[in-house]
Amino acid sequence: MSDELPYIENEAGGIAIPCQLKIAEDCVQIGQFCESREDARHWAEEECWIYSGEGYFCVQCNDQIMRNISNLQTKKMN
Repeated sequence: MSDELPYIENEAGGIAIPCQLKIAEDCVQIGQFCESREDARHWAEEECWIYSGEGYFCVQCNDQIMRNISNLQTKKMN
């Protein structure tokens, strides 16, 4: 599974998982850089990032999605 995920590597060899969505104003964009892919995935899970099946997205982007859904429901009721 972890080999299929998108990863970002920095100049020092650290590996991080990017946020898949990047739609929230306060999106963190990239998770913490770690020593291995497994450590990066573990970090994302510990920070409650949501796994979509193709990648992870951050809590801030999840909150934005929930606000968008709520706004759509409100518009449908009016």
